[in-house]
Amino acid sequence: MELTTENISYEEEDRANIYLEQQAVFEKIFQLLDSSKIAFVGGVADYINLRSYYEMPVHDLDIIYQDEEDLTPVIEKYNLRRHGINFYNINESREVLVSEIFINKKRVHIDFFKRNFSKMRLQESYLLGTKVLHTSFDEMMKFHNDHIPLLTSDTMGANYEWRRLYKHSKKASLYNNVRYLKEKGLLKRLTK
Repeated sequence: MELTTENISYEEEDRANIYLEQQAVFEKIFQLLDSSKIAFVGGVADYINLRSYYEMPVHDLDIIYQDEEDLTPVIEKYNLRRHGINFYNINESREVLVSEIFINKKRVHIDFFKRNFSKMRLQESYLLGTKVLHTSFDEMMKFHNDHIPLLTSDTMGANYEWRRLYKHSKKASLYNNVRYLKEKGLLKRLTK
């Protein structure tokens, strides 16, 4: 896991770019849970991995955990519901723990997925001034690229959602572009 002092300087940018409602929910999560026992995936990991290169919103929070007992404070406070669909994890538990927190009359959706951390490439970074674990650049790039074929109309049939396919295609393109520019030594033109 890699942590650089550069990541600490993101706090002001995070405060400016993450919606106030999502910031409030992050603060609640940071207060209730041990940040070494959870990791961010999905849009939050994308935001952290790509914030140096692109501006992107954080909508929902996707969090992975290894032991459900580590979520006890959140389960008790926010009455998490169990669902049987887990798009991010086909080989392990398909169950998802779901919660919605309302801040300023706006809903922030949180999904908790059970995962084995040792099977993933996790990285440490700062988010809103707090050190967090999240899936690495390479892990998320691979996920978006590999997930696209699983979301086509031929594969999904009646469950096909073009928005989901579009979202993963767009994010795969962002990761692929950063990787390409790094390989060509052109990245400095893109960064802020």
